[in-house]
Order: sequence, then structure tokens, then C-alpha cells
Amino acid sequence: MSAIVQNTQYGDLQCTVVDQLKGAAPRLLVVLSHGFGAPGTDLVPLAYEFLNASPKIAGSVRFIFPQAPVDLTPAGMPGGRAWWLINMEKLATVFQTRDYSQLTEVEPPGLRDASAGLSQAVQAMLEDAGLTGEQLFLGGFSQGAMVSTDVVLRSGLCPALLILMSGTLLCRADWTKLADEHRGCRVIQTHGNADTVLPIEPSTWLRDLLSEHGFNVEYAAFTGPHTVPPIALQMAAQAMIEKLEDLPTDPPQN
Repeated sequence: MSAIVQNTQYGDLQCTVVDQLKGAAPRLLVVLSHGFGAPGTDLVPLAYEFLNASPKIAGSVRFIFPQAPVDLTPAGMPGGRAWWLINMEKLATVFQTRDYSQLTEVEPPGLRDASAGLSQAVQAMLEDAGLTGEQLFLGGFSQGAMVSTDVVLRSGLCPALLILMSGTLLCRADWTKLADEHRGCRVIQTHGNADTVLPIEPSTWLRDLLSEHGFNVEYAAFTGPHTVPPIALQMAAQAMIEKLEDLPTDPPQN
């Protein structure tokens, strides 16, 4: 069965919606946000990977890919989007000096606005699908993983799964306090040991912070660069199947 692809606005965000449900209600919603500089459709091919992975996924899951609000065309990146602007020279310096405090201790300007916008959009997605946070997988790649982490911590959202692909720790003091107030959730986190964009070490600090505050983190380091690895897709697909098997047969009614 071919997938149905639609462009839909949720909150203030334009989104690409992919499923094979033909109008039927989803039983699980997967929301994945792209990284800095990528187009809003960058992660859309992942939907087809998941749909082809299992008939259970194809028959029950809706995938949504939000487009980040910041247009990078004026910055010389036509078609590129960002959740907030990044000083790439400073990031390169962090990697070279290994002074990760410049990355992990600071709240990037624009993070809170991006987090609020994505949080509002996710609530609209859940309402549209007639689902709750217990039927939500939320996450993304790189900057998309970071904003998804902030949404979960800052809004108190407790999704069935938080998917963090090549993300990192930000604003440590704030996230630590917010994690302490959160009841935790399951997390799949992956990071390449040859990542020259976001070093792997701060990602382990994020893993430890979440684990110490009641989050159930499955962490997989892989041999490779700043990318979405096959292990991330395998772990996420298996989690979708497990969640679908745990859900009631009939979808919830509005």
C-alpha cells in the first residue's frame, strides 16, 4: 500500500504528515524534528523505513515531520531551516578546545520560543489524532533532538518514547531542575563516536542527567559521524511494535 503524504499546519508550524491509514484513526503518533540547516522534509524518508519495517507499524502509526520556524535563506542557506540560530564558528571552537561548558551550560537564544512553538504544535497533533501523550513518540535529529528534549522537560510532557539522535546537553542547570520535576519516560538515544559536529561526550552527560532523574534511557554509541544510524531506526521500530502490542485493540474515541 502506498503512503499518503499531506502538508498540514499544526500551531504555527508547517508539517509533513505520512501514513497508510486511508482515513482511519492512528493508534500511535511519531513526531520527528530535523536538524539545523536541513529542509523541513529532511527526515520524511524515515517514515518509509518504518512503514516498511512492519505491517503493524504501517497499519497503526502516523508520522509527522515539523518544519523549523527559522528560514536560513538570508544566512546563505536556501531552503535550510533552524529551530534557533547557531554560531557555527563557536561550535567548532568548542569541539577543538573540548571546553564543552560553552555548549552544555548555556541556553541558546531562541530555544524557549522554539520549544514553546513545537509544544503547541504537538498538542494540536494529538488533539487532531484523538490521542494522548501515552501514544506519542517524540524526538528528532541533532537540533531537533535538543528542542524535543526541551519540550518534554519544560512542558512536563511524558511521551511513550523520546527519540534523541545525535543530540546533546544544553542549559544544564535548567534541564537538571526540570528533569527533577518530571516523572520520567522511556528514551532511545544514539550518538556517533566520530561525530565532528556535536562531540559524543556531552551526549553521555545528557544520558546520565536523564537517567539520574528517573528516565529509562537506552543509549547506543555507534561507529560513525553526525548522522541517523541504522541502530536508531531499529530501536525505534522495535519500540513502536512493542507499544502497539501494549495498546488496547480499539483506538480511543474523541
